[in-house]
Amino acid sequence: MGPADDPTFDPAPLNTAQRSGDACIGCGKRWPRPRVRVGRLPDSTGVFACDDCAPAPPVPRPRRGPRGSRGTGAGSPAPPTPVPVTALHAAVTMESLQGEG
Repeated sequence: MGPADDPTFDPAPLNTAQRSGDACIGCGKRWPRPRVRVGRLPDSTGVFACDDCAPAPPVPRPRRGPRGSRGTGAGSPAPPTPVPVTALHAAVTMESLQGEG
């Protein structure tokens, strides 16, 4: 994965060490310094994960079509079941935010 196709992470839920690449974006571990680049910030700074967290970086949600394009007429789907949120899940990608609204 190169810099051009890296997912872009929202820096708001990350702490200073995570934003500067000195701590894992998933678990916050600083030592050993995380080595696996898993994405970038909007300013193109790389974000990194430790070897334990790198296999499961957050995946951007697929973009949905315009509202009303669902042809079933069955009503709204049931709300999703809440799940525990970790620091890795809280780092929402900018692409997923741009697809909503």
